[in-house]
Amino acid sequence: MKSFIISAIILFLLSCGTNHGNLTVTTYPITGSVFVDGEPFGDAPVTISLKAGEYDVSFSEYSEQYSIPENVKVLIENNKTSDITGIYKNRFIPAEPPDGFSPADSIRIYGTSGRKLKDGSIFDYINGGGLVYLNHGLRETTHMVFLNESGNYLTVDIFDMETPENSHAAFDDSEICPPEFTTLDIGTECKVYYYKPDFFLYFSASKYLVYIGIDNDSLKNSVEKYAAIIHNRITGGK
Repeated sequence: MKSFIISAIILFLLSCGTNHGNLTVTTYPITGSVFVDGEPFGDAPVTISLKAGEYDVSFSEYSEQYSIPENVKVLIENNKTSDITGIYKNRFIPAEPPDGFSPADSIRIYGTSGRKLKDGSIFDYINGGGLVYLNHGLRETTHMVFLNESGNYLTVDIFDMETPENSHAAFDDSEICPPEFTTLDIGTECKVYYYKPDFFLYFSASKYLVYIGIDNDSLKNSVEKYAAIIHNRITGGK
């Protein structure tokens, strides 16, 4: 027993003398790749054992829809764990909500059955209706809901279709955009729908198919204005 205790003490002292600590890196709301001093360590979340010292943590670009998190300087201390979260901000959703509205929930992000994201797959959002989008190459869906004081909901869906060709094909698909529409120019042509009391529109920009709708058609100007803002953000004003 005495020798066992001595051995345990020796092992403890040796572990204290390794001069290593751990770094745990996560990303939100999507999964980004992690680099430490320029060396790749794979997709977050990752936990890395490092010698004590200062390190520079950076992140990869995910897509044009998200800004890359700023680099972070982190100090690794002996036998301690440092935690870092890289925040990917959505470039397409403005920081300011539509006039008279506020966010009703956090931004939700859905992937595919084979590549589930933060909130699951497209089927966790629109159930069987997701199949037609997948048939056109859907990669992921960004879903945002806003609410005003009267209880009206304004919904935004940004479908990343992976290529501009896929986006245009989805826009032309009557199973997604019914044929009974009028048009509106917001810098690109929108397909506009009145199903009282609902009002909604679709447009295609780059590789993205965008839906914006509201449950009170008297507030259609809010939809049209917000659609123009998002289109401008996707195309960079082009």
